[in-house]
Amino acid sequence: MTSEGSAEIRVDSVLFLSSLIMVRDAVRAGVGAARLPISLVSHDIADGTLQHWGDIEGSEIALCALYPSRRLLSARVSAFLDFLKQAFPKGTPEELAAYIGE
Repeated sequence: MTSEGSAEIRVDSVLFLSSLIMVRDAVRAGVGAARLPISLVSHDIADGTLQHWGDIEGSEIALCALYPSRRLLSARVSAFLDFLKQAFPKGTPEELAAYIGE
C-alpha cells in the first residue's frame, strides 16, 4: 500500500515448492520474495530477517481435527483436542506464530 493507494507488483515465479516452510526457508536464504502467512514469518519480520511489503487478500488457514466419533474418543485424542482449544482460543495468526519453531 502506498500513499496513493495500493501498488501492484509483477511476479515471475522461478521456484515452486510443496511446503510453505520450505518457501520460508528459501526466502531466508536469499532466493527471492514470497507471499507467506504472517503467522509463519512474524518472528522473522520482528527481528529484521525478513521485510514485510504489505498485506494482501488470501484464503484463510484452518486447523482441523478429524476423528471418528466423540462417543468413542480415546483419552489421547481428547487430551489433544483440549490442548488445541487452550493453545488457540481465538484462532489468531499470533497464537499460531507462538508455536511455530525455527
